[in-house]
Amino acid sequence: MIRRPNPSHKGKRKLPTVRSMRYLAMQALAVLWLFALQAPARAQDEPPADSLNTGSDWRHIVLYDVDEFPPGFPVINPYNVLALFMAQTPVLDHTGKPHAHGHVIQVIVDGGNGVQDPPHADGTPGGDDSLAYGNFNMIRLLGDVEARDPKASTGKFTAWKYFIPYFPDRAYYLRLWEGDNVATAPYYQDTVEYFSDMDRGGSMIRFREGPPIDVDWKFGPSKARPKPAPKK
Repeated sequence: MIRRPNPSHKGKRKLPTVRSMRYLAMQALAVLWLFALQAPARAQDEPPADSLNTGSDWRHIVLYDVDEFPPGFPVINPYNVLALFMAQTPVLDHTGKPHAHGHVIQVIVDGGNGVQDPPHADGTPGGDDSLAYGNFNMIRLLGDVEARDPKASTGKFTAWKYFIPYFPDRAYYLRLWEGDNVATAPYYQDTVEYFSDMDRGGSMIRFREGPPIDVDWKFGPSKARPKPAPKK
């Protein structure tokens, strides 16, 4: 689980660290987002009506957690969900070493079959899965909150902002690529377990309405990217 200071600890008072101050600031911002972006919940399993021009357009949007929203993209929190994605335990690549900073992570939504479908040869989600429809769907692995050194190799990451899903009652998971481009990275790893403030579970998470949560992910073994189908 996420480690936090023990309020019952007695002894010499310590000054707040940069990490703790940044963490508290992110939590405060999350609470503000929760109310500022709050909108009535939607019962239907489809994109909000005030999203893009057509319901299929979101499938072609690649949006990193540090990107500005493209024109016409919804800025809402329809289901009162805020989740901060992270990996506090180093994720190891196919050689057994921590992933280098700059490697990319996809946030993927399951299409409904409950399976992490393998990616296409170009790195896009396969089967009935898609890049998530939310305020972002890509993360760059850059270390923990207080040490985002682009040249390091810690195998850790914390998203720059809380994830807000725009679909109700869907399962989400992460796919980490061993490279800075999903189209060329030779290996990938899917999540196998998560720990959150509310519960713990397997390879996918379904969000519930409530206060902001942290989600600490564990990843499975490396898999070779699929090869393109032979040309006819």
